[in-house]
Amino acid sequence: MSTDWDLLIESHFDRKSNNKLTLETLMESINEVMSTLPIKDDYLLTEDEPSGKRFSMSIPIPRLMPSEAWGDPSSQSRQEVDRVFASITRKGGNMKSRIQHVATFLDPAQAMKKAPGGKVNTVLNMMQIIEALQAALNDFNESSAGFVFEGFMAALTGGRQEAGRVGGTLPIEDFITADNENVSLKLLSPATQIHGSFTNLIDYLFLRGKTGVPSIKYLVAYKDSEEDAVAKLQFWEFYISRDNLVELFEETGNGGLFGSVATQFRSHASAMEDSNEWRLRMKEILSNTGYNPRLGMFFKNLTPEGEFFVADDAGPDPEKKAKDFRAKEKLGRKVGLVDQAEEAGAESYQSGKPIETWLKDINWSKHPDLPKGLKSKARKVLMKQIKIAWDKGFNKAKKEDDSVVAESYFGAFHKDEKRSLLQESAQGAGGKQFHISGNTLLAIKSIAGTTVYGILDMSQNNIDELVKIYVEKLGEDLMSLLENTKNFSENIGRYFSADDRSEAATANRTAREQGEEIVNSLEERAKEEV
Repeated sequence: MSTDWDLLIESHFDRKSNNKLTLETLMESINEVMSTLPIKDDYLLTEDEPSGKRFSMSIPIPRLMPSEAWGDPSSQSRQEVDRVFASITRKGGNMKSRIQHVATFLDPAQAMKKAPGGKVNTVLNMMQIIEALQAALNDFNESSAGFVFEGFMAALTGGRQEAGRVGGTLPIEDFITADNENVSLKLLSPATQIHGSFTNLIDYLFLRGKTGVPSIKYLVAYKDSEEDAVAKLQFWEFYISRDNLVELFEETGNGGLFGSVATQFRSHASAMEDSNEWRLRMKEILSNTGYNPRLGMFFKNLTPEGEFFVADDAGPDPEKKAKDFRAKEKLGRKVGLVDQAEEAGAESYQSGKPIETWLKDINWSKHPDLPKGLKSKARKVLMKQIKIAWDKGFNKAKKEDDSVVAESYFGAFHKDEKRSLLQESAQGAGGKQFHISGNTLLAIKSIAGTTVYGILDMSQNNIDELVKIYVEKLGEDLMSLLENTKNFSENIGRYFSADDRSEAATANRTAREQGEEIVNSLEERAKEEV
């Protein structure tokens, strides 16, 4: 530090210059030197520089970038994070125990009990996992967040995400644990009901792969938000099975889905067998319920004799495919022009350029497939769309967009199931959905085995408190090592990316020095652990 200080004083206060050492300039110089030092716990958190909501903003740990690929055990991303998740998976295959294990690292009382310097790798891995969970919940738009969260949970449980049809039916499960347990994941606000397709559930229980699957676990993660970020997650689980289906639906207000044949359904379901006769009778019973005959496999995938089959998807006609693509190209150019109109409308709010002038400036020769006749119906329709887009852009520029995208009515869950629910909504009485209120989860405990896993507290205050605890537990030496490692990585990046090669050379030298420090530090730690 003394060398750095001397050089700084010499450069800033040359005797030949007019610079004078004042209290203000002295403090500026001290701040410059301090900014080059490793992070330490005594000035880690300041009032002027809030810590942020992630561990890596205060403790320089490597970041994990979650994605849907985490749900695929064969993907490179998943293989890279499995090492980190090993600190969880070693706890066994029980999903509840793994989530609760994460919760212990988010509990300041539990964190205080951890031995200083003990199981450092576990602590750092857990920080990475918690931060990755925050990223999965907060760094993606609503439609993507649900799928990324599914991938995260698949990795957490050592399992895999489910996609595509399974046994001829839509997958109602979002991921499968390492113990081959099918899980339907729901990420919801506290007041949002649990929704699902009655048709898909029946197909899953009684017809998937011909003989169905006995049960499905529902994992419900209720979220509490703080400044547009998920601060807490409370996990619940319950089961829906062949045995409890009718009773569960009656208890939760969904008994009407069985119409007047609930008794017949219960009796026939309890006598389930792999026979054409049994499937045909179930089809007959389902025709008097909320089951959708247009989408349901009991109607689409049974022969007149009752034999189950999975239809092969016919390959696309190459000529038709090419024709359809050309049509989409043409449509895309029209849409592109409308998008340009919206952008131009926004610009016109500042420039004052009218739409008539913008239209005259367009090189229409670049749009040969647009409607030619100025008075044609197609041309008028296009011009109307352009005008609407222009006004939209203008109004957006005029008024700051403070709108917040409302949470999906259905919550964030599997896209295929969501699509199916939307289809059924559009078809009215042809298909029904079941709705389970969070207030009924206790009431169905004896029926569905309701269990609460606990709460993951990722609130700002809790993270700040944990940072202070873990900095102390990790120790100054390790904090310095982490900071050096972070800077080492950044300098390598500067070496390869800097346009100024003198800057690159400096980064190279610094990286080599930091690399030596890292190696020496790791060697010393290895000696201590022997």
